[in-house]
Amino acid sequence: MRPMRPLGPLPPWLRRGLEAGILAALVAVVSLLGSIGTELGPVGLPPGLMASLILAPAVLAIGVFAVGYPIAYAATRSDAILGAITAFIVAADAVAIAVGTALGLGAIDREVPAGLFVAMLAGLPALVGLVAPQVTTPLGFGRRAGAVSVAASVLTATGVLLLASRLG
Repeated sequence: MRPMRPLGPLPPWLRRGLEAGILAALVAVVSLLGSIGTELGPVGLPPGLMASLILAPAVLAIGVFAVGYPIAYAATRSDAILGAITAFIVAADAVAIAVGTALGLGAIDREVPAGLFVAMLAGLPALVGLVAPQVTTPLGFGRRAGAVSVAASVLTATGVLLLASRLG
């Protein structure tokens, strides 16, 4: 009977996706727990721009950094796409699981888990950050594509956060 071979190193897209996803999740979880705490009851989202300031670090970490990092450091288009998707899924799932504090949205009279709400808000910026460099740059990966991804994601995240400020 032959001994089993080790699996070897991870593919570059998976390694970069996991790096970006874990770091984005860490930033998002720490910023959310630091701003809303770990209350047992629901925490009300404050009205106006204060709600955007509370949610901004987590949304930017998941929607911008998690997608932009794998695209900027990828060696091929497929590495960029697979790494960005992996990073977003890892970060969004980790935040949704780790931050379960109920967040009261006064404008619609609903309570949602804070981690899930942030992951949903970060979805559109992440999608725009994934598609924009594929459409606007010749290669779709590398530093230029990463810069386009980050710029498009930040602009979209700003709009999403301004809309979210109306839910407080």
